[in-house]
Amino acid sequence: MVENGAFLLSSEVLNNTAVEIMFLGSDEDIDLLTGGWRRYIQIFVEHDANYKFVADGRMQIYDHTFQLETNSPLAQIYYQLNALSFKKSRKHREIADDFEKILATLNTSDTLLYRKYDDSVSYHRQLQSSSFANANKVVIKKNPNSYLSLYLLSEATDLALDEDFYIKIDKQLSGKFRETPQAKKFIKALAKIRTDLPIKLTLDANSVADKPFNFENFKDKNGIVIDFWATWCASCLEVMPKALAVEKQLKAKNIVYVFLSYDERIKTWKGESDRLGLQHSYRIAHNAKPYLKETLHLESIPRYILINNRGDVLLRDLPSPNDPKFLVTIDSVMNKLDKLK
Repeated sequence: MVENGAFLLSSEVLNNTAVEIMFLGSDEDIDLLTGGWRRYIQIFVEHDANYKFVADGRMQIYDHTFQLETNSPLAQIYYQLNALSFKKSRKHREIADDFEKILATLNTSDTLLYRKYDDSVSYHRQLQSSSFANANKVVIKKNPNSYLSLYLLSEATDLALDEDFYIKIDKQLSGKFRETPQAKKFIKALAKIRTDLPIKLTLDANSVADKPFNFENFKDKNGIVIDFWATWCASCLEVMPKALAVEKQLKAKNIVYVFLSYDERIKTWKGESDRLGLQHSYRIAHNAKPYLKETLHLESIPRYILINNRGDVLLRDLPSPNDPKFLVTIDSVMNKLDKLK
């Protein structure tokens, strides 16, 4: 509770990480706001550091213009980073909002003008959503081997969008910093989407007809999509209708769709494969599961990967078939391979 402009807070938190403090206000605190307001203020926590918020009224908390006094250099960098990102994000949000208001008044028959404003809205919305990630990368690039950079890396959500950047950073992590839990979390997440690390997959699995999986059966295919699923996996079955639909679309591209089940109950798996009409349905051998977990970082299902007809992994983590990016991602990978031929 803030009383007479001051408050004290004590809590046990992890070292070298960011914590959130939530400020709540009522309608009367700030003009033109209804339904109350809240702001989550993040600070980077280091052992034995002191932190003091300085704000001239609640508006400075609300619009993120308060000051943070601290003896932690990393916390001060993180505070400045968030303040700048918040300012940039709000700027692009306001610009996008203004363009949307203009867009609502335009005649859709004026295609060129309408598209111009529509593109402007998309451009500024994208900058709005990426403001924090872009600012984080500036800090990370400047000094990857710092506890602040490691925290930012462990929380990064744009690994697939800027894979080359993060691969370069991964190569720069060294010594004690590379052995931290934050670094290991980042490296593990990055490994799932990296395309520069060659993996040749071996599959110990049998078909519904009790025939072993053999890459020779698919030697004339351009690629193979592997769908890891199970009859007991509700989210796997939920995606099945779309998976079967894209299977037909991939067939036209000479890419085969293979279903690899984690089921232990053979009769149940065979029955469900028959009911769903799965053309290429295989069941993974029990002793092969640890190998897949280690090789593909396969922690849960459903999971989708793309390999070539020799078992070389082209992409370790495809979007779900329900996602429009599923086919787009496959086309992108295959086009890159065509250019290398």
